[in-house]
Amino acid sequence: MRVLVYYPSMTESDLAQVQAAAPGADIVHAKTADEAAAAAAGAEAIMGLMPQEVFAQAGSLQWFQSASAGLDNVLFPELVESNVILTNMAGLYAAAGGEQAWALLLALARGLPDAVRSHSARKWQKVPIAEITGRTMLVLGMGGFGQEIVKRGAGYDLNILSLDPELTEAPGVAEIRKPTKENLHAFLQVADVVMVACPLTRETYHWIADEEFGRMQSHAYLVNVSRGGIIDEEALARALHTGLVAGAGLDVQEVEPLPQSSPLWDAPNFLMTAHQAGFSADRHRNVVRFFASNLQRYVAGEPLANVCDMAKGY
Repeated sequence: MRVLVYYPSMTESDLAQVQAAAPGADIVHAKTADEAAAAAAGAEAIMGLMPQEVFAQAGSLQWFQSASAGLDNVLFPELVESNVILTNMAGLYAAAGGEQAWALLLALARGLPDAVRSHSARKWQKVPIAEITGRTMLVLGMGGFGQEIVKRGAGYDLNILSLDPELTEAPGVAEIRKPTKENLHAFLQVADVVMVACPLTRETYHWIADEEFGRMQSHAYLVNVSRGGIIDEEALARALHTGLVAGAGLDVQEVEPLPQSSPLWDAPNFLMTAHQAGFSADRHRNVVRFFASNLQRYVAGEPLANVCDMAKGY
């Protein structure tokens, strides 16, 4: 059995761990797309990245282990229509994602961006501050990121609402509804904080746009740590400039890096990080361990962890 590992940061030690999970397998490591495409023929399993040109050469592929939690970058028609089993890293990055979401929220609510600017200008200056305790939070998506966001809100006495296509209840959440437009609008009208933690799918693309900003409270904060494209960024810039919302923090953008022409660069009360919510010092080690464990399952004929429904997009 050939296993292609197209994950450039893999070390010799990492590859030894993968080999130990499947002692009889031919483990091939590729660091570039050209190397991966050349090695894809005959590969029964591929881990890491999956450009279309690699998939086109992988005629024997049975299983693809994505190195990402989100699937929007790999769900091209040829893969979706195939019989390949797709697994992802859902849950591995969730704790870090929850921390990033709260970091963005608290930075905005406590006025830290203005405080940093005052510091740089050597000014002692008070800034507007909001309190989060006792407020209503809407969490869009109750996957790993959403659940970790909720866990970290336990000490804030929040009324937490959620929209999710699968779950009907979750610890710490007062009410979960199906992600319809009507339910979204109803919850936006009462939410003081909106946390975006859902995958990017056909249904969630530009889910938050002009109409939705018009439903939000003017003191509400919006945070997105899952995928760019769920929020219409031009609509967000308009909402920030006109005061429809109090502030926004994005870790993800529809086009990355954010284009210099984006109106968000000049938007007030806007905080951005560079798609790093799921990163931590432990990320790489956890990815290798998870893949090795899943490879053991595959070799043993056991059910794989984190099997995805490609039709649903998660």
